[in-house]
Amino acid sequence: MSANHLKAYFNFSKKERIGIIALIAMVVLLWFAPELFNREFVFDENGYAAFRNDIEQLRQQPALHRQNRDSAGTSYSSLAAASFDTPSHSRLFYFDPNTLSPEGWKQLGVPDKTIKTIQNFITRGGRFYKAEDIGKVYGLRKRDYERLLPYVRITGKNHEQPAKDSTVVRMNSSANVYADLPAVEINTADTIVFKRLPGITGTLAKRMVSFRDKLGGFYSVDQVAEVYGLSEPAFQLIKPYLHCDAEVIRKIDINAAGLDELKAHPYIKYQVGNAVIQYRQQHGPFQNRDDLSRLHVLSDDLLQKLGPYLSY
Repeated sequence: MSANHLKAYFNFSKKERIGIIALIAMVVLLWFAPELFNREFVFDENGYAAFRNDIEQLRQQPALHRQNRDSAGTSYSSLAAASFDTPSHSRLFYFDPNTLSPEGWKQLGVPDKTIKTIQNFITRGGRFYKAEDIGKVYGLRKRDYERLLPYVRITGKNHEQPAKDSTVVRMNSSANVYADLPAVEINTADTIVFKRLPGITGTLAKRMVSFRDKLGGFYSVDQVAEVYGLSEPAFQLIKPYLHCDAEVIRKIDINAAGLDELKAHPYIKYQVGNAVIQYRQQHGPFQNRDDLSRLHVLSDDLLQKLGPYLSY
């Protein structure tokens, strides 16, 4: 390469020289920019000491003072719990909703707004003719209705009296219990008979019959407590009047029943029914309860409950 060609290669025009100088200036500026804008941090020992002193004073404040200070910030969930839970001072007792005073309703745990609705209803000439009528009160919560229903006792001249026959339920006012209610055989009673029990609504009576039919009959009075919607207080109220004839139970042939028949029983779900079918196909028919206990999906409690309904 000749000297003239080399000189021409490194020769720059005026615009190119200006661009190169500007580029070098920008690189230098960017290189030293952090030093120009980075201010030295100085630790303020006095400020930090004052901050630590304030924290220590807050820690030493009495708990009661902090509670008073924070009272305005009570959470919504706490207020909701206080508003919707049954008052701790409430108690249950037998009552006539047509004559009960506002103070009495309050003792039962009924909210003030609902009490006012009831009083307005009574003042305008309204009347409760049967226990289930309290469920029509606007604002009465379902759990309060189920809790109070077994304790409703409607009396008075304006209350329609049932015909006097062998199935009439009469109140012994001195003991506040049903005196002459005959025993109810739970495997043969229909909805009409169940409705004569204290606190049993038409809906509950239908559920009792439906649950019994699906089971194939009751083998114990305690099974009635499993009826959906029947509260424990209501069950305990009617339990003394219930009688069970377990001889009429309809049993399932565990070695012949199909999957649909098995899973239709309230105590047998699909998983259990399918396990029974699979066992029969692999090992043959069940000989006794010990064979059935080999199914891992069957707990001891469930096996105990199912026992009276199975035949081998």
